Amino acid sequence: MIPILGKLKIQTAFLALFILVVARQFREAKMRLAPQSRLFWGFLGLAFATIPLATNWFYAYQFAYALALTLVGHFAIVYILRNEQDLRTFFAWFIGIHIYLAVQGISGYSASHFNAQGYTSTGGVGGYFLGDENDFSLALNIALPLAIYLFRQARTTRSRVGWGVGIAAMLITIVFTFSRGGFVGLAAMALYWAVTSTKKSEAIGALALAAIVVIAVAPAEYWTRIGTITGEDPYGTREQRENYWAAARRMFMASPIWGVGGGNFGVLLPDYAYEIPAGLLPNQWGRATHSLYYQLLAEFGLVGVFLIGAVLVLNFRDLRQIRALGRKGRCSGSIEQLAECLRLSWVGVLVSGTFVSVLGYPHLYYLTALTIVVHRLAVADSLSPQPEPSAAKRRAG
Repeated sequence: MIPILGKLKIQTAFLALFILVVARQFREAKMRLAPQSRLFWGFLGLAFATIPLATNWFYAYQFAYALALTLVGHFAIVYILRNEQDLRTFFAWFIGIHIYLAVQGISGYSASHFNAQGYTSTGGVGGYFLGDENDFSLALNIALPLAIYLFRQARTTRSRVGWGVGIAAMLITIVFTFSRGGFVGLAAMALYWAVTSTKKSEAIGALALAAIVVIAVAPAEYWTRIGTITGEDPYGTREQRENYWAAARRMFMASPIWGVGGGNFGVLLPDYAYEIPAGLLPNQWGRATHSLYYQLLAEFGLVGVFLIGAVLVLNFRDLRQIRALGRKGRCSGSIEQLAECLRLSWVGVLVSGTFVSVLGYPHLYYLTALTIVVHRLAVADSLSPQPEPSAAKRRAG
C-alpha cells in the first residue's frame, strides 16, 4: 500500500476536488451565493474554530469534517439543479430510494425485529442518519411530502399508482417504526397542511385517507406506545431525555458564546447530568442530546443559534415569497406546489428534530439547498415575460 494513502482519507481527496469543481462552476455561471449558503460557511467556520476550545478535539474535528462533506452536497444541489425537470429527476431518485427503504422496514417488521423497548419494529435499515427507528421515521417524514409532490405532478395512471403505493408504504413504515417523535412530526405536518393549504378540501381528503391507512395497520401496541408521550413512560426514556436537556442547558451556561464544541455534548454529559445517579454517570459518556435545539445550544452556543436560526428564517421567508408569487400568477403552479410540500418537510424535520440530534445529519443542509433552488426558479419565472392575454379575454375585461 502507498504510505501516503494510509494517512490521507480518500473522501478528503474527493472533497478537495469537488470543492474546486463546484467553485469553478459557480464562477462560470456567475451565480450569487444565497444568504443561507453564506451562513452555512459561517457555521462551518465556527465548527473548525471551536476545535481547539473543545474538551475532545477529535470529536470536534469529526463533526467539522463531516459538516464540510455535507456542505459539498449542499452546494452541488444548489448548482446542479437548474430547472423543474432537474428537480423532478432528483426527487424521483430520492423518493425511489426511500420507498425501497420503506419496503425494507416493512420486511423487518414482518420478521419481528424488536427494538430496545421490546416493541416489534422495522429494525435497522442503515447507519449514520438511518441508525435507528427514530432516525428512520424522521427521514420518511421529510420524504413523504416530496412524494406527494411527485404524485400530484404525475401525468399517467401508472405513475400515479406507483407514487401512491410508495406514499402508502412510507406512511405504513412510519407507523411500524414505533417512533413517538415520528408520530408527533407526522401529526404536526398533517395539522399544518390542513390549516395552511389553499386547497383545504383536497388536503383534508388526503389526510382522512392517510388516517384510515394508519388506523388500519397500527397494532394496539402502537397506540400504547404513543400514549406514553403524555402518560406514564414505563421505560423512563422521557425522563432520561429531560435529564440530557438539563445537562445541555448547563453546558450552554458554562460556554454561552460558542458552546462546548461539535460532538462534545456526550463527552461532557457525566460532568453536567446532576439528576442522574452517580453510579450511572460513567455509562452516560458519549450519549446524544436527543434534540436538534439542545445540541445546537450546548455545542455551538449563541453564535451557532444565530447562524442556524437565520438560515431557518430565510428558508421560510423564501417559501412564503414563492406562495405570494403563486397567488399572483407570477410563477408556475408546480413550483408553488413544490414550495408547499417543502414547507411540510420542514415542519416534519423541525418538529421531529425536537427529539433527535440531527444537527450533523444532511437533512437541514440539503433541504435548505432545495429551498434555495425552488426560490431561484420561482423568482426567475416571475421575472420572465408574462404571456399576453388573448383577444377574447381582453374583450371580456
